[in-house]
Amino acid sequence: MVSHNAAGQMLGYLYQVRYALNLLMSSDDPSYQVSIEKFDDIAFDKEGTPVQLIQAKHHTTPASLTDVSTDLWRTLNVWFDAISADFSLLDHTDFVIITTADVPDNSAAEAIQNQKHQNAYDRLKVAAEDSTNKANAKFYNKFKQTDKDVLMSLVKRIKIISSASEIVDVEKDIQKQIKYSCKPEHVSMATERIEGWWFQESVKALSSTNPTITTQRQLHSKIYEITRQYSDDNLPIEFWDLDEIEEAELDPKDRIFLEQLRLLQYRSKLLRIALQDYYKASMQRSSWLRQGLVFANELDTYEHRLKDAWEHAFAEMEEDLKDYENPTEQEKIKAGKELYSRVMDRDIRIRSRVDASYVMQGTYHRLANNLIVGWHVDFFEKLKHLLEGVNE
Repeated sequence: MVSHNAAGQMLGYLYQVRYALNLLMSSDDPSYQVSIEKFDDIAFDKEGTPVQLIQAKHHTTPASLTDVSTDLWRTLNVWFDAISADFSLLDHTDFVIITTADVPDNSAAEAIQNQKHQNAYDRLKVAAEDSTNKANAKFYNKFKQTDKDVLMSLVKRIKIISSASEIVDVEKDIQKQIKYSCKPEHVSMATERIEGWWFQESVKALSSTNPTITTQRQLHSKIYEITRQYSDDNLPIEFWDLDEIEEAELDPKDRIFLEQLRLLQYRSKLLRIALQDYYKASMQRSSWLRQGLVFANELDTYEHRLKDAWEHAFAEMEEDLKDYENPTEQEKIKAGKELYSRVMDRDIRIRSRVDASYVMQGTYHRLANNLIVGWHVDFFEKLKHLLEGVNE
């Protein structure tokens, strides 16, 4: 079998996506929209009119943008086709090459960078007429068949960014722009989440009929939303969209909180919601600890606050049940449901701006799973055998 190494090509596609984010963050016009594989590899447009067509070229080994470089001529060919379809591009559009390759001295690319347009045209013309590079033959022919005035207009609108950051270093460039939005120790985590969102948006765009991702204003709004979660009074919320888990996927020792709810004769839907809250809160807790965003003592303090609020509400329920000479099981269940609703409707936050409801509700289920809190007035006596079985 023939071995095909597609790593370089894949890196090229990922480079486009990552570099598009970097470009949008540093754009001078916040109203520009960015797209991938719509007008070009990357493009900026305003109200559907492209203002920058960008070819992104990534190399994993040293490369040079010589006069016969296939990167250069393949790019020119793409732009010839675009201009043929719409000559007005030469009036309002910049044509940009971003490449990790270098630009050699005395080359057409160097002349373009130095705005020596006639010199650049002359060198390209010599290459098209004299080069024996068969891979570029069709590109050379198209150049020779194109009117000189059109070619000169194109050359004047070309910009070349050479020796650009490679794909790994682009992430560092992005981090430099984010570092003023959060504490230094959180920059890497915030960048990871912003890029995660960006790649998701890119996939959505590329899967649609209109591969436009977003504007800079929208991007800045998302960056603000993410980075502010790393402030002292906040924490990142990462598990809103976590895939649902089934009860059977939990270890038996992690299902006691569901038995607490079954004591109140709750069924199906509410049990499923409780299960998801428990799971999401557990995942969130682990993520915060893993990232060093909270420490165990802060989580313990939070659980003590929740327990304290529950104790007051539970004591009220016990007092209310004393109004009955000998409360029936149904009266106890009704009181337990009222207690559960009252406690779960509260808004007790681990930090003042952490407003995800599953954090509190899931943590209550965690406490209920250890029989530290409960909803039925006799919960401990009814379920302590489950806890004893876990501890054996």
